[in-house]
Amino acid sequence: MTLAVGKSLRIANEGGRDHTFTEVANYGGGRVGGFNVGLVPAPECALAAGAVDPKLVKPDEELEVSGLTVGLHKFQCCFHPWMRAAIRVELKHP
Repeated sequence: MTLAVGKSLRIANEGGRDHTFTEVANYGGGRVGGFNVGLVPAPECALAAGAVDPKLVKPDEELEVSGLTVGLHKFQCCFHPWMRAAIRVELKHP
């Protein structure tokens, strides 16, 4: 996906499970050990005990992502690490 700098994204969870939309330096595993076979967990998916994930998107909820700088941004779900997105932010949207 390509996005113009200064624009925001609205992420909607239309499914029946919790998801995250977490920016990561590199795609990797998440928080559910059984889903991480062959993957090194992405450090951005780690949470301290009892912490609330600010990138959590529960069913029928939305998350707004704004303030992205020019360049490539990688996102993944920390529960389902195969769910990935790449957002390229450009000065001008084509």
